[in-house]
This record gives sequence, structure tokens and C-alpha cells, in this order.
Amino acid sequence: MYAIPNKKPSAVRPRELVGEAFWASQAWAYEDEGHTVLSDDFCRQQRDDALENFDLNMAFFATLRPDAFEAALAEMLAKNKQLREVTDLKTLDWEEGAYVMVLDRYRQAYIGQAVDMKARIRRHWTANKQFDRLLWGHKHQSVLSVDSFRALDTTRIFAAKTINADRLERRLVKNFPPDFLLNRIEGGKLSAVRGAFIATEVKRRQLVVEPGF
Repeated sequence: MYAIPNKKPSAVRPRELVGEAFWASQAWAYEDEGHTVLSDDFCRQQRDDALENFDLNMAFFATLRPDAFEAALAEMLAKNKQLREVTDLKTLDWEEGAYVMVLDRYRQAYIGQAVDMKARIRRHWTANKQFDRLLWGHKHQSVLSVDSFRALDTTRIFAAKTINADRLERRLVKNFPPDFLLNRIEGGKLSAVRGAFIATEVKRRQLVVEPGF
């Protein structure tokens, strides 16, 4: 099942930090003054928008050429020879590094880093994306989260065991064609300062062709 409503928000931003005007503008989405319970109106809208976005992303994937995706992947592997194909996930148990999950059916890849790559990859397969975070941006532009897929969707995994995973992840994300990438933001660790401005680097996809184009 996808887009199952959950009235608990993934995070509650401090009122004093966002300002009274913004706080008031978001009041419709919550049942309470403290913005700790999502409203029925928000849940209905979020569910409908998330389901539409899911279908739009699937339609977008269908337009991508498998040979172009394979060529992009081959180029990345040729330029980053420390990335090796993983045939047994247990070899990544408590191994620090960067990894690439390949979803061939959708012509998509996801690039990440972790101090325990095995555990992180398994969390991608088992996690349920928070209901209020299924969309990041407009429904016609939001990139589908990698956590929306399951284990059998991942057909190949490549990984590099390295203590320089942060730098490697940033380089891989920056140089891989965005149409083939499920990453919603640029690579690299998310610091407190970066997190405050993360909206400025969110990746968008043009999932709906505007009239006149």
C-alpha cells in the first residue's frame, strides 16, 4: 500500500523560528494550535497528491531509454573503479563507504553513504516514508523517494569501502544524469546549517509538460 494517511507529522518546527505569518499560513494543515496533529483536510490532499505524483513518476520512468541509463552507469563505474558490484550484502556489514543501488526496471539509481552500508541499504527496503514527506515540492515536480521501493526493485548494488564516503558520494551525485537519479538532494552529509537551507537544493522533475512546450 502507498500513501496511507498518518496524522503524526515527521517534524514540528519551532514556532519562534518560522515566524507568526508562516505559522498561521500552515494552520489549516493541523488540528491543534501546536501543529502536532495533521488535519483531515491535509491528509486527504496529501494522499491524493502523492498518488498522482507516484503515477507521474512511473510515467516519467517509462520515457527513459534503458541503453542511455546503462551507458551512464557504465561511465560512472569506469571513472570510479573503487565501486565494486556487491553479490552478497553481508560483505557490507559494518563497512563504511558509498553505495549505488540500481533499479533497472525504472532506469533509476540511488547513491548514498553510511558507516554500516548493509544496515542502511536494508533500511531503504523496509522503511516507510513519512506520510507528510512523500512529496518534496509540487506534485508535478517531486522526485519519488527511494524508500517508496522495496528490495526486489533493486537489481544491482555497487559499493566502495572508504573513509572518504562523503566526498565520493558528493562527486557521484553531482556527475550522474539527474533524470536517472532518485536522490532528492545533492550528495554529502546533512549538517545543521545545511539542513536549514536544504530547500534551496531540492531536485525537481518536470513530470507534466506545460502547455506551449
